[in-house]
Amino acid sequence: MKRILILAACAAVLLASCGRRDEYRIHGRVTSNELEGVQIFLVPVGHEEPEHVDSVRIHNHEFQFRGREHWMCTLRLDRYHRDKGQNLLVPTEPGDIYVTIGPDSSAGGTPQNDSMQVWKDLTIASNRAYADLRNAGLKEQADSARRAYRNHTRRMALALGEDSIAGAFLLRMFPLPMEE
Repeated sequence: MKRILILAACAAVLLASCGRRDEYRIHGRVTSNELEGVQIFLVPVGHEEPEHVDSVRIHNHEFQFRGREHWMCTLRLDRYHRDKGQNLLVPTEPGDIYVTIGPDSSAGGTPQNDSMQVWKDLTIASNRAYADLRNAGLKEQADSARRAYRNHTRRMALALGEDSIAGAFLLRMFPLPMEE
């Protein structure tokens, strides 16, 4: 009898761990003290209907989401507090995703979220360089820099894989073919 109970317990643990393999877990922090009790939303890009949107309240500077739907999502604060934190793109891929919501929101912890953070940083730097070149009257150099950014994004998307959440998202933004 003892063996049967031990085997049943092992089977239950094994089934529970197998069931979680496809689950994402978002562990979030906010940087503003003014966000206690504020609602934060996880909104699937392209699926903004209320039945697909999840939300939780921030408590002690923290919030958590978990689920099994794998989409590119936007994390955003409620409409009254959006000036306290930058919206953040988050692929809800299996694993533990760590996010910080503040003036410069960030995510990481899973391969696609790490890559999206690299892409976000690249995008910010590219936009600044483009604006600086345009403001200096260097239109051809600005256009060249913009083409290089698009091509870099496409290569990044292909490296992630067209069937990955992040890769598919980036390729929708910057479809192939690559420019010279």
